[in-house]
Amino acid sequence: MGIDISDIQASFGRVTTKGDFFGRFYDIFLASNPAIGPRFVNTDLEAQKKLLRQGVNLAIMFAAGNTIGVSGIGRIRDSHQKGRLDIPPALYPYWLDSFIKAMAEMDSQWTPALEKQWRDALQKVINFIIEGYDQQAGAA
Repeated sequence: MGIDISDIQASFGRVTTKGDFFGRFYDIFLASNPAIGPRFVNTDLEAQKKLLRQGVNLAIMFAAGNTIGVSGIGRIRDSHQKGRLDIPPALYPYWLDSFIKAMAEMDSQWTPALEKQWRDALQKVINFIIEGYDQQAGAA
C-alpha cells in the first residue's frame, strides 16, 4: 500500500528545475560524516548526480507502491548490500538528513509538513534497502 506522493513530487520538481540541488546535496552529504567522503574518492560526481536523480524518482514511486519503483529500489537494495557496494546501515541517517537539509534550503515552498512527508517516504525506502544489507547478492 502506497502513500500520497503528490506533494513530494511537486517539491522534487521545484528543486530540480532551479540551481544545482544535487551538487548541494553532495556538498552537505560528503561533509556530514568522515566515513562518507572516502567512499566517493573515485566517483564521477556528475554521473552520480544523475543516478541520484533516478534513485529519488524511484524512491518516490516506491513509496507510492508503484511496481517500477519497487523493482528499481530492489536493484538499489541489491547493489548496496554488504557483498557489493557495502553501504552500512549506520550511514543512511546521514544521507536522509543531508537530503532533507538540501531540500529545505532549495524548496521555496518548504514546510514542516512537507519535511514529514519526505522523511516518511524516504524512511520507507531506506528501511527496505537496509533489510537487504546482509542478504546474499541476488537473493530476494
